[in-house]
Amino acid sequence: MKNLVLILFSIIFLVSCGTLGGFEIITFPVSKNKVNSAIDSLYKNFPEYKIPEKWKELNDWQDRGYGFLDSRIFYFKSTPEEMYYVSFIDMEDDSTKQDVQLQTSLSIRAVSKGEKKWWLHKELNAKEQKRIENRFKKEIISKLKVYLKIP
Repeated sequence: MKNLVLILFSIIFLVSCGTLGGFEIITFPVSKNKVNSAIDSLYKNFPEYKIPEKWKELNDWQDRGYGFLDSRIFYFKSTPEEMYYVSFIDMEDDSTKQDVQLQTSLSIRAVSKGEKKWWLHKELNAKEQKRIENRFKKEIISKLKVYLKIP
């Protein structure tokens, strides 16, 4: 029975990733727990990346049926003001293994520009896609690498 549930979860995960996917996948050579810790440090040291009150209603992913994804939202106040919905990319359902896995991947799943809407990769032109990926790498990934001591 457990295997059947795991298979169903995997199918649902793959189908749902297909509806959100598209942005570059960033992989760290460390455990998920270490990446989570780095994200916690980032939010602590740079609280400006947390969702502002005025955009809290956009954090409705649970209601949209994506509550099973382990995700984070990063807000950018500087122009262009926007938020990135980012999720872990993994099939591991066993929380006891989150500290021993050898790599962890993240990807932007959607972008909000504040107009009460989330934009998927396929809804943005190539120039916007590249700008978003570059901003994410420069402002978020580079800081996470420092916390994780990754060159």
